[in-house]
Amino acid sequence: MFHKLSSYFREYINSSSKKEIAITGKNNMIFSSYKRTNSRYYSHKSHVLLCMLAFFSLMNTIALFANATEVSNQKIILRYAETNGDTDERTIASKYFARLVKERTNGRIEIRVFSSGQLGITKNVIQALQLGAIDMCNEPATNLKDLGCNVGYLDIITLPFLFKDIEHAIRVMNGEFGQKLSSDINSSGFGVIALGHFVASGRNFFATIPITKLSDIKGLKIRVQPFSIYSDIVNAFGAKATPLDNSELYSALQTGVVVGAENPIKGYLNNKFYEVAKYYCWSNYLIQPSTIFISKITWNNLSNEDKEIFIECAKETTNWFQQLCKQKQQWQIQTLKSKGVVFCELEDYDLWVEAVKPIYEKYSKGCEDLIQEIQNYK
Repeated sequence: MFHKLSSYFREYINSSSKKEIAITGKNNMIFSSYKRTNSRYYSHKSHVLLCMLAFFSLMNTIALFANATEVSNQKIILRYAETNGDTDERTIASKYFARLVKERTNGRIEIRVFSSGQLGITKNVIQALQLGAIDMCNEPATNLKDLGCNVGYLDIITLPFLFKDIEHAIRVMNGEFGQKLSSDINSSGFGVIALGHFVASGRNFFATIPITKLSDIKGLKIRVQPFSIYSDIVNAFGAKATPLDNSELYSALQTGVVVGAENPIKGYLNNKFYEVAKYYCWSNYLIQPSTIFISKITWNNLSNEDKEIFIECAKETTNWFQQLCKQKQQWQIQTLKSKGVVFCELEDYDLWVEAVKPIYEKYSKGCEDLIQEIQNYK
């Protein structure tokens, strides 16, 4: 059986890649060699890695859960993909979650957090989660939309100026809307389970030049996350949206491929973007909740008792994360000021709000009442 699956895997890879991959009949080991000649290497490597992870995850799942009556006594090792670096609050929270689960299961379940995009870029991670090749991650729920999740209102979570402030966003995501979002994703058939939501600080623009008015951003190449709604928002402001993965942003700013980008202050500091773009403009134009996801394949193989532990640990982690972000923000601001960062304020806030009205018209059709509920939520 394993040899047949190995052959199938080889055919799948070869059908989508010109790179040679050899599978030895003796040990069924997979080897490949690459030369890092240009930026396409990363994309190709991520694709092959995704396929390899899916293949070996299937083998691991078959072995681990072959006898369901023994699952509760077996050591389980899960992989948690984190696109942020080790010092980012999201990564710290992911490791906090892993620690809680390990403690509550007396070491029976170990979650290994792979930071800094080690397991691939955002889209690849979500696809791997669907396959069970990766067990967990945390991402904005909106990012599921471009990959085929049929929850119709996902885009509204990323509408600019939707939330009044961070505290408002936290209340919304901890309330009925957050519960509805989780339930609808979990029953959508997309292949992932939402365990909980948390809210980082608002996203703001930063650039190699100051941005204080709407006219300042017009025509500038601004990096956005590689999903359609982010491009539409930035283009609505009059800039030229340039989709790039976060791992490529530093060099893109350094070489002038883009003039600016947007990130929460934690991401701006932790990724050292201030070294190549020293102007940070406060706007909180986008307060974007993230969600802790687990592969449905992994979830279905957990006992009911373990599922309850995961849900409890996710709730504790999201609450802990909010306190962590609040405590660290003043320190982050002072640290950045000491490194020469210039903080700017919007001088024409109302014009920015007016500029994105077409975004609401495009992405909120049929969701007007839900948006009103969110904005009015106390």
